[in-house]
Amino acid sequence: MGDRCYMSVTCRREDKAAFEALGFVLEFDPRPESLIIEMIDEQANYAHHDQMPTHLPYTAAYGAGSNYGPGSIACDGKQYAEIAASEEGFMVAWDFKKSQPTRKSVQQIRQFIRIEKRAGNILNKLREQDRVENQPCPRQTTN
Repeated sequence: MGDRCYMSVTCRREDKAAFEALGFVLEFDPRPESLIIEMIDEQANYAHHDQMPTHLPYTAAYGAGSNYGPGSIACDGKQYAEIAASEEGFMVAWDFKKSQPTRKSVQQIRQFIRIEKRAGNILNKLREQDRVENQPCPRQTTN
C-alpha cells in the first residue's frame, strides 16, 4: 500500500491528462470551457513524491502523511520546487545556536516563492483570458 494523503493541484485544463495519470480527478467543474482547473487526489501515495511533472506550470498542496508533514509544490514549467508548508505558512529550519532560521531554509523558501509567483502569473493570465473570452456579448441597441 503506502502512505496516503489528500492532495490538490491547480493547473491548465490542457494539462489535465498528465495529472489524471497520477490519480487526480476534477474537484469541481462549473464551466467546462474554463482554462484553469482544480484537481484533487484523496489518496495520493507519498504525495506523488518524484512523480509530479516538472515541465508544466501548476501549484499544488498536500496534507501530512504518516511519515511526512504537509507541503506545497510550485512549477513554472521550467523550475520545480517543493517545500514543507501548511496553511499557516512555511516550515523553517531553526539554528538554535544563532537563534534564527538557517540560511539554507530561508534560501529554499525564497526560491519556492519565486517559482510559485511565476507559476501563479502564468495561471492568472489564463484566468484573465478566461474572464474576457467568457463574458456575455454586449447588447446591441438600435437607434
